[in-house]
Amino acid sequence: MKEEKRWAPPGWPWELELLALIFVLTAVIIPYYLQATTTPDLSQLSLFERYELEKQEESRGTWQESSDFIWAIGIICLYLAHIVMAGASVNFLSTSFTHLFAPLMFAGITYYRLLQLKTDVTTNTGIVRGSVLEVFVLAAGVLVITFLVARIRMARHMLHFRDVVWEVATPTLFDSTFPRIAGRLQPLIYPPRMYRACAEGLMVEGWLYVLPIPYRLIHAIDRVPRAALQGTGYYLATSTQNLVRIQLTESPEPIFISPTDQASFLRYCQQHIVALKPDVKGVELVELEE
Repeated sequence: MKEEKRWAPPGWPWELELLALIFVLTAVIIPYYLQATTTPDLSQLSLFERYELEKQEESRGTWQESSDFIWAIGIICLYLAHIVMAGASVNFLSTSFTHLFAPLMFAGITYYRLLQLKTDVTTNTGIVRGSVLEVFVLAAGVLVITFLVARIRMARHMLHFRDVVWEVATPTLFDSTFPRIAGRLQPLIYPPRMYRACAEGLMVEGWLYVLPIPYRLIHAIDRVPRAALQGTGYYLATSTQNLVRIQLTESPEPIFISPTDQASFLRYCQQHIVALKPDVKGVELVELEE
């Protein structure tokens, strides 16, 4: 039971989901609230500003309410699309792509909505100024918080493996062939750091994620010929020189890794898969040259 829980998919990243939801609610509620409650001080306005205010008040009415409603519906639909995309992504990664960058996307929408209020004489709240430095600080701050939460989530998941003895551990190989697979995004968004293997399974460890794979879910694991890149698959690798392909029984998309000590890592995993599934014909293992 403990082993099954340990190697189970990490589950939904609720911490990152909450971070994205906070920005969604802010983008929907705060502008509407400020527009409904903010009343400008006419004594502080110039004649031109009063004239602009009267023009805006005349044109606001139904159009402003419709605009706010359209914005709210659009943001909510975008959030639902984020939920669908996250649910369809790789569920064995501790942090999915959409959860990693959704907070930044919704933070940008929130900032734009607040910036719109600044240009409205009736709701000139001064919450944001629209400067380049302000945008940079916001983006950097959101990314730092997001990556910190992802790192904490990763560390908490690693606690399930604190009593595991990793008999094979090898770092990823990073060489001049990296640009060939960088365009597939996975090496850039999910750069691997270390590959580990024990008697129960193997693990890909990155800077912001972990990917645990038990041997019982592996259909085949073999070495990929040099320079032979496939069109599909998840490239959690940094080199094409020593790619290892992991084919899962529950997914048509293979996972590609690039351990520095390819021979030892591959041989160790193959031996345990054969021992676990000696009579399963679907397991296709490739013998390594000594």
